Amino acid sequence: MKAYSIRIYGRVFNVGFRRYVHRYAIDHNIKGFVENDQEEGCVHIEAEGEEEDLVRFSILCGEGTPYSKVIDIKIEAHEATGRYTDFQQIR
Repeated sequence: MKAYSIRIYGRVFNVGFRRYVHRYAIDHNIKGFVENDQEEGCVHIEAEGEEEDLVRFSILCGEGTPYSKVIDIKIEAHEATGRYTDFQQIR
């Protein structure tokens, strides 16, 4: 198990981006959360899962929704803590 801390910058607010990330995470057994970080102007994701799944997940996040426009994505990999039991969409 690995963990990724992901920050996505661009037009990612009010375009269904968190819902898109949430749905994909649930479908692919990724645990953690997605939230808007208004202070930093990005969507913040904490994700834990198998490394192969996390790589695909991060690629998908970089592609975004039809109405979003991802300008930058920052990913920090670290060891999983196992503290998440599901994937939450936080407001």
